[in-house]
Amino acid sequence: MIPPFRLCLLSCARIILCAEIAGWLKPLPKGHNSMQKRNFVRLIAAVAGLAALSACTGPIAPQQGNAAPSGPVTVALLVPTGSADANQDQLGQSLVNAAELANRDLASLEITLKTYGTAGDQTTAASAANQAIAEGADIILGPLFGDTTTAVAPIAGAKALKILSFSNNPEIAGGNTYILGQTFENTARRVTSFAAGRGLNRLAIVHPSGLEGETARDAIRTAAAAAGSTIVTEGSYELSVEGITEAASGIATGIRGSGANAVMLTDGPTAGLPYITESLRGLGVRPAAAKFIGLQRWDISREAIGQPGLQGGWFAAPDPALLTAFEARYSAAYGTPPHPLSALAYDGMAAIGALLAEARAEGKGDPFSTDRLTKSAGFAGVNGVFRFLPDGRNERALAIIEVSLGDARPIDPAPRSFAPADGS
Repeated sequence: MIPPFRLCLLSCARIILCAEIAGWLKPLPKGHNSMQKRNFVRLIAAVAGLAALSACTGPIAPQQGNAAPSGPVTVALLVPTGSADANQDQLGQSLVNAAELANRDLASLEITLKTYGTAGDQTTAASAANQAIAEGADIILGPLFGDTTTAVAPIAGAKALKILSFSNNPEIAGGNTYILGQTFENTARRVTSFAAGRGLNRLAIVHPSGLEGETARDAIRTAAAAAGSTIVTEGSYELSVEGITEAASGIATGIRGSGANAVMLTDGPTAGLPYITESLRGLGVRPAAAKFIGLQRWDISREAIGQPGLQGGWFAAPDPALLTAFEARYSAAYGTPPHPLSALAYDGMAAIGALLAEARAEGKGDPFSTDRLTKSAGFAGVNGVFRFLPDGRNERALAIIEVSLGDARPIDPAPRSFAPADGS
């Protein structure tokens, strides 16, 4: 299987160079056959070719950088290992595995990947950042959480180092910090625009109480205004069986009385989503009148997408074919499936590799300059194409997925390239 680093989005003239740098003709790992390789080649070629066309935007003005045009570059990987939380350690190790998988694909670029545990807390994260800088880090990949990222940002900023955080919190983005995580803003724009294009423009928002639900609610409000849709009712619930039971009747009454033709659900499939959807359907919110649309991936839970209340519903997700290919390759390498967030580590390394290859092709020492990081063509990885915006947030190309008969299938593919960024 061809490593997804080949998805790096360079200019058209550099596609051949990318192939040479990455070593496309390396033997496949055990368990991968020639048909898998050919299929993945076609998939990657489609993404890289289209995205490369959008990258031909002229030369990038050089900026002061912190890496030599040739020679090793050190990436400091900050992950939430080292705590007493076994789940957090497992997630952290999955991020490490994915980053190492990507780095093996970047062998010709001489990237030294050094891992530092943050234990998921600010003090340890700050200490890890100081150690990484002392040991020669040229860029920081991670941490995962918003608060640990804010602890690291000023330390890295004092040394003019960029941070590619795994966080999805747009509030921490900006300055030297760029976030890789999928944001509610990005998802809301995609699903709201798609729904509006099909006449579903009278929206009800249903969300759990608390910061996460309110952030998602606000993202839908903004996206609805941009799409020309109207928010006709909103409802919230405490995230518990009792809280949903207590709130569901009033929420259902509001939806039915408002004439909403789409219900925007912000909860996740391993939290309150299955219960709130079944409750609303049982209280007379019928699929023919109001389609359920999600702001989180529903397909991470097979049980959830088998729920009757979610049949016919839509949600947004990265390109399923690319993710499936990554998951198969990861499982072959490590003998276990990747954590859903681990693909962010691969994407981060793929972007770093693309930036480094581009700068070296130009003989420049500024691979992680702001201009390179925020170029409108963006990058491509196992989550599909993505780009960093000037304010540190990101934009990711997403597919629209429909749940039907207990399965999830794309009904509108993820874009393979971007329109020019608006900087917002």
